[in-house]
Amino acid sequence: MQSPLRFTNALVLCALISGASLACGSDPGDGEPSGADAGTISDPPICTDADTDGDGICDSEEVENGTDPNNSDSDGDGLSDGDEDALGTDPNDPDSDDDGVSDGDEITLGTDPNEPDEACAQDSAEAVSISKPVDIIFVIDNSGSMGQEILGVQNNINTNFATTIGNSGIDYRIIMVSTHGDYNGPESICIESPLSGHSCNPIPAQPTLTDTFKHYSTEIGSHNSLGKLLNSYDNADGFGLAPTGWSEWLRPDSFKVILEFTDDSATDLTATEFDDALLALDPAAFGTAAERNYVFHSIVGLQAKDAGDPTIAHLPSDPIENVKCTNGAVNPGVEYQALSVLTGGLRFPLCEPDHYDVIFQEVAQGVVESVGVPCTFAPPTAPEGETIDLNRVVVTYTPGGVGDANSLDRVADEASCADDSWYVSEEGEISLCPTTCSVVEADEAAAVEILTGCEGPIID
Repeated sequence: MQSPLRFTNALVLCALISGASLACGSDPGDGEPSGADAGTISDPPICTDADTDGDGICDSEEVENGTDPNNSDSDGDGLSDGDEDALGTDPNDPDSDDDGVSDGDEITLGTDPNEPDEACAQDSAEAVSISKPVDIIFVIDNSGSMGQEILGVQNNINTNFATTIGNSGIDYRIIMVSTHGDYNGPESICIESPLSGHSCNPIPAQPTLTDTFKHYSTEIGSHNSLGKLLNSYDNADGFGLAPTGWSEWLRPDSFKVILEFTDDSATDLTATEFDDALLALDPAAFGTAAERNYVFHSIVGLQAKDAGDPTIAHLPSDPIENVKCTNGAVNPGVEYQALSVLTGGLRFPLCEPDHYDVIFQEVAQGVVESVGVPCTFAPPTAPEGETIDLNRVVVTYTPGGVGDANSLDRVADEASCADDSWYVSEEGEISLCPTTCSVVEADEAAAVEILTGCEGPIID
């Protein structure tokens, strides 16, 4: 990859042009500032005829050049024809260097519109059809320290998890992989109706399955949940409810979501080993390393991202948290965290059962976003030694995922939102405005791309 050319201040056009007749930052005599902020590149030529569109290029010259004398930006790339003349870019080609980024967006990013190069960092999201089913696999630690956490799952899985997903219109199925029984000893789990087909008072001898809920009863230990999940995939459970393993409950066209609940660490497999084994186990179900068909969310013993609000998720762009939460966790579960980072999943502290209502709602919303394009993005990760500049961000949306990408307009904040726009939130996240979000969410094949520039020297 070529090193991208970057800018450090707003006078990006001035930095690109040598020999312009108007010095950058000087006053052209009309009392208005010049340079990039005013969009003025150089003194307009002396025209013997009109300059109808006011782009600094005479109408007669525009006719000769094949540009539109009635449109200051003939190719619609965000740069006026006069600016393109000064830059040496093609005013009839929105992407003069054919690198996939429009000339105007290159100026925003700080890359050179005359040289094929890349943004400092980029990320993308493509929609999985909202009509695509989702299979959600709960993997819950049954060790002796997990009683209150299991109770928290029981109390919230119907009301705050399944309800949130169901209200989205997604066709979902929950597969529980954990011992069926009493949370109060020996730290097992019983899921009530309406998900299951029974009450848990008293706890029945075995799970009652429904179309929406399946339960593969097997003991998950403190450190072996990844291996147990793989081993139980095609082996029978103790009650004979899944003679060929929990794999028989997966639907072939579904997106898979794994939710890990544990207060300890994974010692049987590393994140990479588990990912490799899962993808090799059934590529049709879980995808490939290039295009995974699953996401891994971790509710584990890590420290809260915000000490004042344990319901705030650690995002995939956040670093691995090596400190455990203090209310009963044994280990921060770094391998589970690594799987969440690898697959684009969320991470929450397990130590706050009283907050599971909000956490379950957030995880459920994460599941919904797993089968559609999200409307909020963490900035792409900068290359080592670089720093993302949030003043240089380009957001594009490609309707239907094919054809030309449309650059969305940046606004100051959510209050300034308009159609086809986005903003940077107070938390530093890149957020689509509500009307834009609605359009993207309704597009079952939408593609959104985030390009960012990095801080660095002004281009020569």
